[in-house]
Amino acid sequence: MYRIGICDDDKVFCADLEERLYRISEAFFEKVEIEVWYSGEDIMRDICGRTLCDLLFLDIELVKKDGIEVGRFIRDELEDMRTQIVYVSSKQDYAMQLFKVQPLDFLIKPVSDKALAETLSRSVRRQKSADICFEYKKGGIMFRIPTSDIAYFASTDKKIRIVKKSGEEEFYGKLKSIADRLPADFMPIHQSYIINRRYVSEYSYDTVKMADKTVLSISKPYRKAVRDRLKQFRKAEMGDWDI
Repeated sequence: MYRIGICDDDKVFCADLEERLYRISEAFFEKVEIEVWYSGEDIMRDICGRTLCDLLFLDIELVKKDGIEVGRFIRDELEDMRTQIVYVSSKQDYAMQLFKVQPLDFLIKPVSDKALAETLSRSVRRQKSADICFEYKKGGIMFRIPTSDIAYFASTDKKIRIVKKSGEEEFYGKLKSIADRLPADFMPIHQSYIINRRYVSEYSYDTVKMADKTVLSISKPYRKAVRDRLKQFRKAEMGDWDI
């Protein structure tokens, strides 16, 4: 079951998008369930305490709680990095405001079937990459953690600490030895840190702020590479619109 959400205060647009998503999604998923909300307040009330959906089409210009507020609520308050957010708008000038929410896509109304198909295809690829697991050994036992649940790795002496959305794990090892085993979302920012950029809420020249409010230093040898990687990620996700 692939769960898709739509949140837009235009009921005609919602009905049209829902119908087209059911039709287009047949090429990607065996079974789809679509849920619709017409305000930011409604969706924020309903999603507390439960997983929202796999993919959410979210209007930016909602009347009270706008789409950016809803997106930040999902990422920061619920600490939900799994829900893939697709912003929908009639305007094109929201790039920097959307960076912290890390959307999958940004679609301009009216949305074409081709754009929807491309977004669904991208969603499938991202979901597959989210299923990759990191394996480590501790006390002779092999453990596996989905990489999508890992915010960052921190190294102290001979121990590596895995900081997850829901707690921490620790094992003996070297940070350099695990870098090649991680998917593209991970990048070193310091000889003691490898971060999952999907958990970055803010970044500056020499620090990154993670979703759990932890601030990590970007050491001087890594600064240019980190800046370039983040720009590449943003460009890839936002397509050709101005960032």
